[in-house]
Amino acid sequence: MGRSIRWSLLGWYTLILAGVLGMFTALLARSAWRITLDKVDAELRAYAEVLAAGFEEALASGGDVAVPSGGRYFRPGAPGSPYFKVSSAQGVFLAGSSSTPPEPPLHEVSVRTPAGLTVAAGRSLQAERGEFRRFLRDLLLAAGSALLLALAGGAFLVSRALAPIARISEVAAGISATSLSRRIDVSQTESELGRLARTLNETFGRLEAAFARQTRFTADASHELRTPLSILMAHAELALRKPRDAEAYRRSLETCLEASRRMKGVVEGLLLLARADAGQAALKRKPLDLHALALETVSLCEAMATGKRVSLTLQGSCVPVLGDRDRMREVLMNLVTNAIRYNRESGAVDLSLRTEGQEAVLAVADSGIGIPEKDRPHVFERFYRADQARSRELGGSGLGLAITRWIVEAHGGTIAFAAREGGGTTFTVRLPGAVEGTLPP
Repeated sequence: MGRSIRWSLLGWYTLILAGVLGMFTALLARSAWRITLDKVDAELRAYAEVLAAGFEEALASGGDVAVPSGGRYFRPGAPGSPYFKVSSAQGVFLAGSSSTPPEPPLHEVSVRTPAGLTVAAGRSLQAERGEFRRFLRDLLLAAGSALLLALAGGAFLVSRALAPIARISEVAAGISATSLSRRIDVSQTESELGRLARTLNETFGRLEAAFARQTRFTADASHELRTPLSILMAHAELALRKPRDAEAYRRSLETCLEASRRMKGVVEGLLLLARADAGQAALKRKPLDLHALALETVSLCEAMATGKRVSLTLQGSCVPVLGDRDRMREVLMNLVTNAIRYNRESGAVDLSLRTEGQEAVLAVADSGIGIPEKDRPHVFERFYRADQARSRELGGSGLGLAITRWIVEAHGGTIAFAAREGGGTTFTVRLPGAVEGTLPP
């Protein structure tokens, strides 16, 4: 189980604060002790200078080295009483206070006179040490109290800062495939956590939309497969119900074959899109002439166009691209068969190919029924049909344009359309052009 964020934050906060307070306490204690020593230094130096002046005066008058009047500061036996000693330039002891040097710790200051005498004054630091210990105890007590108070405040702030995370976690934990509509209340969440909550809400929205598309996709796929499967079962049962002549069996088999082909088309389309979603649908890209491929497509679709009384024309010349021949043929077949299938009688389908800069441009225009405005945002969605009944009657699976868009985008191109309801539709594909001279002879 991972470490709690709350305790991690409090732990790091405590360590940092304790380090800062410890450093501050150490610096303050050091400064206080330095001030105390400076004060003792100044006191002893003043005593030593008075003594040195007295000894110099005595030597100047030709007298012996004796304790001058400054010696009254050195009271024998008094607690914390200073002591002094005088030495010659050669280090020979000449005079000193009658008080015995106190026990350590001692602090001593020396002054040298012009005549070469060295006067040292010192005293015990026991009183200062005791006072410093009391000061240090009070300082540590104050620092400890400040640390406890800061910890209490830190715990409160951490709890308040983590409260929005708890609310976010509660909402996120309550979201499932059946309750994707829940959202985090961003009005109670501020700053970075507010941005996180909004990001999560957007993510939940995308998930909800993805689940909705998946649900609709599953239902549509089931419906698409159920219809030809029902036809297969119905005709097989009808054929087996009683003996029939050869022609009746042939018609039943033809109907079953057509239903099987329709199921095969749906399944292959689903498998292709599934592989594309998983990044496993590889392209075999080679230099090819898009115009030659369009000629093949027009030839293959002429019978279908004739049956619908639709004229089929192709304009343009050699347009080199780098692509997968089979996939690009599928793009052309999907666009041309759709243009024929949803056209009106005596209508027209015009293919045009051209080069614009570094792009190859394919346009497929029809004079058909067009696309209603409300349906245009969904044209490339899987199994979406603007006219469900008519599309199924005309044999469409609802996967052609979704597959077409994937193929075009996998080639680094774009596909768009312009449509008017009842006024025809034009699909335009733009692909990166191949380098000149790369086409096979």
